[in-house]
Amino acid sequence: MSTTAVADTELESLVTADVKASAASAAAAAADLNKLDQTSHAAGDAGGHDGAEEGAREIESELTQMEADADRLQSEGVITPDDANMKRAEVEKTRKLFRDLPASERIAIIKRRRELGRQLMERQLSGAAVVPANVRLNHTRLKPLFEQWWPYLNRMSVNMQRFGDSTFGEGDKTAVNSFFEKQIKSIEEYVDEALRVATGFREKKEAELREAGEFVFEPSIPMPALDLTVEVYSRFSMRVLAAIMKFDKVMDHFDFMVWNGIRDQSDVDDETVHFLKKVNPLGVRGYMTHLRLMTTVRGL
Repeated sequence: MSTTAVADTELESLVTADVKASAASAAAAAADLNKLDQTSHAAGDAGGHDGAEEGAREIESELTQMEADADRLQSEGVITPDDANMKRAEVEKTRKLFRDLPASERIAIIKRRRELGRQLMERQLSGAAVVPANVRLNHTRLKPLFEQWWPYLNRMSVNMQRFGDSTFGEGDKTAVNSFFEKQIKSIEEYVDEALRVATGFREKKEAELREAGEFVFEPSIPMPALDLTVEVYSRFSMRVLAAIMKFDKVMDHFDFMVWNGIRDQSDVDDETVHFLKKVNPLGVRGYMTHLRLMTTVRGL
């Protein structure tokens, strides 16, 4: 890992060039969702699943939630009607720019965002207390998920502690943090259950195969899709990282099941896509929150 120390204000210039960055990045995030969904279903898309439509629904769901947050905060007296109207206008602007953004621009934004994510992981943040963690992901399907969301969630989490109040206000910050806590808790519960079920099912079927005298394949992955050390800035981002790596272990069990004819590859693909879709809303909202926080940093 690079030992270059980079201040928040320097990193801001790597994240966004103008005030349209949040809207354009929302569109890029949607395009990434599309790509993930289309890739995941490439082998079995005869049913006419529309990946682009799914990605659009993911972003629309996030924008609708932001509108609902503004309505709730206004009704609770946390923000003024003018503040609420401004938030709704921002959501509508993002929605319009997402719909109008050409595909070529989305692709360029996606490439740039992934490049910046790698740079964020390679640079150190001055004054931040970190915990180093080794990230080993065996499966290629999880590598894009990690690279496109985790670096920004990691940086967002520490900047939320530093600049959350000045960016969102105390009430709005609480609402944002509540969203992230709800999302990560749901993901953790899903992954824990998936690992419990996969482990139990594998052990049961493996015992049956051995009892029947069948040859049991035990596949391994000598060359992982990703193997690096990262600096983690918060407990939240460590939880996200742990959930992704734990699902990688679930996929190890899937490999065993496919090799030994216990599960079909299409069944495994469906399970994996379900996990990706659970993480994507967290990634989209985290990325957009990161951009909001960096706007505050730029103004300091």
